[in-house]
Amino acid sequence: MVSDTKRRRRDAGSVRYGTRDLVGMNWCADQGAMRIDQLATLFSQVDQRPVSPDAARKTVSRWLDRGWATSRTLLSGQPPFVWLTAAGMRVSGQSFPSEEPALSTLSHNADVVAIRLTIQTGYPNDIGWRSERSIRAVVPPRTRGQSSPHLPDGEVLMPDGRIVAIERERVAKTIERTRNIQMGLLTRRYDYDATSDVVVASLPPRYHAVCYYATDEAISVVTHAQERLPGDLASRLHIVRWP
Repeated sequence: MVSDTKRRRRDAGSVRYGTRDLVGMNWCADQGAMRIDQLATLFSQVDQRPVSPDAARKTVSRWLDRGWATSRTLLSGQPPFVWLTAAGMRVSGQSFPSEEPALSTLSHNADVVAIRLTIQTGYPNDIGWRSERSIRAVVPPRTRGQSSPHLPDGEVLMPDGRIVAIERERVAKTIERTRNIQMGLLTRRYDYDATSDVVVASLPPRYHAVCYYATDEAISVVTHAQERLPGDLASRLHIVRWP
C-alpha cells in the first residue's frame, strides 16, 4: 500500500485543476474572451455559491502562470478580459484562433456572454449553447460571388431538440436590413455546414424561435422590422429589451 506521505511527494509541485477551470477555459475559448466579473458569475454557477471577482482572478492566475491564457484591461472603466493562448486552446480541447480579441467586438461579445449567463441561470442543467464561433467553424468556404449566411450570436439547444437563435442588437441597422436578417433566420431549414443554398421545403424550420435582445436604441427598428414579417414568421420572433 502506498502511504499518504509518498502520495504527497508524488503530487508535490503539481497544480490540480477542477471543474471551475475546465468550464471557464471552455467558455473563454467558445466566446473568444470573457471579463473577469463574468468569469466570477460563471464560477458561482459552477460552485453553486458566490464567487467574487478577486477569487476569479486567483483561478485565472493559474492559467496565466501555465501560459494558457492572457488577461488585460482593454476597455476603459471595465474589468480585464481573459482569452486563451494556443496552449490554452489545446488544453481546453478547442481549435479556435487564439489571437487577442478585436476592440470593435468586445462590447458586443460581453453582451452575448451576459445573455448566455442569464439564460443558463434560468435553465442550469437543461440546455446547451452553441456559440457563433462554433457555428462559423462549420460554414463552408465561399466561392466567388457567393454571399455568406447571417449567423446568429448563439443558439440555445433545448432538451427536446428545439433550437432558439439568439441575436444581440446593440446598434440599430436599417429596418429593411433587419427584416432581411430576421427572414433569413426564421426561414432557415438546415445547419450552416450545408454546401447548397437550396431550401428543402419538406424540412421544418431550423429555429423554433428567434430571440432578439435589443438596446433602447435598436428596439424600435427591430420591432418595425418584425411588423413587416408574414404573421407565421412574426409569431416566432421574440424581442427583449436588454439590458
